[in-house]
Amino acid sequence: MRREGVETRRFSEPEEVCGAQPGVFLEAVPIGGGPFAVDLTTIHLGDMSLHTGRASPFIGFAKAAPDRAVLQLPIRNVETLVLNGVTCQRGVVGVYARDAELLRANPRPSSHAALILPFDAVEKLLEPPRNSKILQPGAYALFQADPSAWENCERVVRAARETAATVPEIFAAEQPRLALREALLRAAHDLVAPERNAEIRAPRTSRARRRIVVAADEYLRVHMDRPIYTEELCDVLAVSASSLAEAFRAVFVISPHRFLKLRRLSMVRAALRSEERPTLLVKSIALAHGFWHLGQFAHDYRETFGESPSETLARARGSAVADAS
Repeated sequence: MRREGVETRRFSEPEEVCGAQPGVFLEAVPIGGGPFAVDLTTIHLGDMSLHTGRASPFIGFAKAAPDRAVLQLPIRNVETLVLNGVTCQRGVVGVYARDAELLRANPRPSSHAALILPFDAVEKLLEPPRNSKILQPGAYALFQADPSAWENCERVVRAARETAATVPEIFAAEQPRLALREALLRAAHDLVAPERNAEIRAPRTSRARRRIVVAADEYLRVHMDRPIYTEELCDVLAVSASSLAEAFRAVFVISPHRFLKLRRLSMVRAALRSEERPTLLVKSIALAHGFWHLGQFAHDYRETFGESPSETLARARGSAVADAS
């Protein structure tokens, strides 16, 4: 059954955001600066939806569903945002078609809007040029939009977000939803019009580095049961340590060592929160994931998640007891 109207959610765990935006899979890895938090407002508009969100610093892998296409507008702290290895600036628009992958990183809190449409209807709804990336399955592109077109779209998005926050019942009615849908489609049409934007072409080195990072992530997903270290990753991917470092710094603005540590910290957090193993000690879980300096581990964990490992474990045990009672 298709949903209509406004849906507002807050997420405090990275795994909770995986399917938060219907039509997009997102894997988020927190990079510190306080507790992980994502606030997401979704306005369902028939066959399409508008998503506006705020997020704490994280790096992530996003992928469009096979039947969806996405227009993305970064709004806050755009100058520190890196998308597929390209540093952004105000007025940038990302488009990615079905099955396309997007790698993003921002060391600062950020906000964005995303318009998610049915892939088969994009040509009719937006009338992009025939060679537009949004019509090509698996394709992704960044555009520097015409300032007036971008500002108009941002104005519509901000008005919709403010209305959804203050009087969400407005979008429970059909006519306001239809009016917002029409306004968004007109604004999006101008954003993808070839005479009003210029594609930002990533250098060949960026594409090669992105492939290395994607291959590394795929290997890590297959081996989520154990910690992976830099040397093993270099051997498996047949790349030098310097090439691996260049790839991660270009795409995620961090070193592979830090990325792997963040992954292992996330694995520890998942183990601490697991109801299947609520009696394990923090120390044994940390050692099992390769953290031998327990003081440094505790410091890094708090820096990443905004709480101590013991606090995570205590909350998990408390919820398990509550569920059982």
